[in-house]
Amino acid sequence: MKFLLPCILFGVLLVFSSTVSKAQENGGKEEEIIGKTPLVETNVVGILYPYVMSVGFASHSNGFSINYRKGKNTTGYTKRIFEIEAATIKHAKEFKVFNPTRESKGYIFGKSNALLALRASIGEQRVIASKTDMGGIEIRVIYMAGLSLGILKPVYLKILEEVPNTSKFDIVTEKYDPDKHSTYNIYGKAPVLRGVDELALIPGGFAKFGMSFDYGNEPTKLRTLEVGMMLDAFPKKVPIMADIDPTDDFNPNNMFFFGFYVSLNYGKRW
Repeated sequence: MKFLLPCILFGVLLVFSSTVSKAQENGGKEEEIIGKTPLVETNVVGILYPYVMSVGFASHSNGFSINYRKGKNTTGYTKRIFEIEAATIKHAKEFKVFNPTRESKGYIFGKSNALLALRASIGEQRVIASKTDMGGIEIRVIYMAGLSLGILKPVYLKILEEVPNTSKFDIVTEKYDPDKHSTYNIYGKAPVLRGVDELALIPGGFAKFGMSFDYGNEPTKLRTLEVGMMLDAFPKKVPIMADIDPTDDFNPNNMFFFGFYVSLNYGKRW
């Protein structure tokens, strides 16, 4: 009996030393086993980072856009989102025309103004399918609404102008005028910055609905693919295209611009 207690103490010390030795071999990091996958510091799923920031680049039905987005968790599955976006908006009837001469640049015949929309919106992002491990995909739904400021810049073109008493032509730069300019005397597109001192503003509204797919494999880095639909609305028809024939009472322009978009977003969580 007097030898039993030393034997028990010896056994306890042996088990304890074996556990310490294994912990040292793992670099002192604790591991949690889920199924057959060890989750260590660089492969943890389920940590809730309260803030997120990202930059996105999108192609949509009416052009291209770039956005800056910042969000904060309101619950474990929802996030409040603030977004600022700049987007080009094209008319559905735009098509490029080229002058037969090699030197000319293509232009949009009948286009009076280029439209850029600056958007500021607020919305919510909700998780509908969480990741089970860092190699998975998290699916979220996102909906936003806010204000849109349309910026119109007049279109300038290079025009062939006949030199009096000669058979020669000069190339001059003029604002597009459907009463003066046609495919016969338009040489090509003028420099893109011509007309920036003649900007006009049109306030409006904006709404977006989409699905976001988070495919990133690092918990603090954001990598998402987003697809969805959006709508810009203005209080009057935006004069992108010229009303070439005002006698038919048909205005070719629109108040609403609906489209689909695909966006890649990159950012971080903290």
